[in-house]
Amino acid sequence: MNLALLDPSTQDFPEIIEDCLEDSVGVTCAFNRRGTLLAVGCNSGTVVVWDFDTRSVARSLVSHVQPVTAVCWSRSGRKLLSASLDGSVAVWDVLGYDLMFKYKFPGPVLTAQLHPRNDHLFVACPMMSAPEIVDTRLPDKPDAQAHPDARRKLPVDIDVESLKTGATSSSRKNEQGIVACFSKRGDLIYSGSPRGTVTAIDCATLNAVQSVQVSTATGGSVKSLRVSKRGDALIVNSADRTVRVYRTDGLELENKFQDLVNRIQWKTCLFSRGGEYIIAGAAQQAQHHIYIWDRASGNLVKILEGPKEGLVDVAWHPLRPCIASISTFGLVYIWSVNHTENWSAFAPDFKELEENVEYIEREDEFDDVDEIMQTRKQEETDEFVDIITVDKITYGSSDEEPLEEDELVYLPTEPIHDVPEGTQDTAEGDGASGGRAAATAAPTDEENQTPSKRKKRTAQDGASKGDGSTKRKASTKKRARKSGASAAAKSSAAGTSAAPAAMDTSPDQQQGSVQPSAVAAAALAHQP
Repeated sequence: MNLALLDPSTQDFPEIIEDCLEDSVGVTCAFNRRGTLLAVGCNSGTVVVWDFDTRSVARSLVSHVQPVTAVCWSRSGRKLLSASLDGSVAVWDVLGYDLMFKYKFPGPVLTAQLHPRNDHLFVACPMMSAPEIVDTRLPDKPDAQAHPDARRKLPVDIDVESLKTGATSSSRKNEQGIVACFSKRGDLIYSGSPRGTVTAIDCATLNAVQSVQVSTATGGSVKSLRVSKRGDALIVNSADRTVRVYRTDGLELENKFQDLVNRIQWKTCLFSRGGEYIIAGAAQQAQHHIYIWDRASGNLVKILEGPKEGLVDVAWHPLRPCIASISTFGLVYIWSVNHTENWSAFAPDFKELEENVEYIEREDEFDDVDEIMQTRKQEETDEFVDIITVDKITYGSSDEEPLEEDELVYLPTEPIHDVPEGTQDTAEGDGASGGRAAATAAPTDEENQTPSKRKKRTAQDGASKGDGSTKRKASTKKRARKSGASAAAKSSAAGTSAAPAAMDTSPDQQQGSVQPSAVAAAALAHQP
């Protein structure tokens, strides 16, 4: 549909909770590039993939033994990365349920992210060591036999002043608690240190390009980093209760966001789908609050108040004004826009009335109008509306590359074939009858083993003849009952004359018609 036909008054941020996803205790979540699949990392180490349109579980991937700390989709949507507190990072083939790679790191992994353009590379941030860039195409062997580019550690603890003077020296003293993320194209890696510095590192050479001091306060360590979809801004969440937005071009500070009244910590922060808003989840135990600020003005637009549960993680849908938030109870809440009926969008002269109004018609309202004047008026007011042209929706910026041919948008379901009722009983019955037939047809003498097939055929023929004779006997008995009833009626009418007739019957006739004679005798016995 043409984008001009969309309602311009639609809000760009959600307001109410539309749905709740409950399968396991979730701790982190991430949408794929199209927003059709939602990956939820659970406290049990399982990664559950939800079909976002049908709200059903499409995949359940098990690889970790401790809680999942991060999940990330590849650009094509065919690979899914998961990091855990057990010190492992797993790369999954989502379509085939295959665990492609699994790497071990010293200590728990805080966060991990796949390269935005090359799904063979990912960066992992262990808690006790420096972040590493791992190439899955190179074999993971012991240190003596490992390829030099299989695992590369990022430089840490870079002095800002020395970098400005041209020195790129770094040390390995403070390697704990460093977070990192890729830029939009993947040519740079932004790392945040516990000392409150953010450094841009070249991904190919691992040389520091530029660095900035985010916070000089004590305890102002960088907690998380996130790049906007357009790649023009970097959001930094630090421990000094302030969310900062930097321009990626030169790492210049753009704006600051914080709650000056409550002075609360932020659990996570990110950009909206178009980068117009900044959202942050409050790190409070019994409050599920999501703050939404306008990026340009810095004003607080909305506070989404959820249930009385703490907040763990937040993810914004890449194409819709929709938010997925995870509570401390492991529930995934889906926030969406409160849609209201607006009939004026379909008819420009339509007026909505809140109550009944008395209407007085005009004098010439229902008079016949000249066809020429009506046609001229219609030609002046009619406008051409294009409903055929399909406008292209960009996935982050105007220069975005086209989608890959092998992109995975939806996961196919595997239908379960139901067994019809009675099929199993019929099969069991056939097996039992077959066993009885085989037992009947089996030869009892060792000398008659050769003609067993002939005996089996004879037994089956006999069984069929027996069934036919049984049916004939039943029909004969039925006819005999009818004839006996008629004979009893005649004997009662004729008196004792029926008794000699019954006694003169021959033995053959008595044997073939025993029941009619008995009926006649019973009738005579009851006759006075």
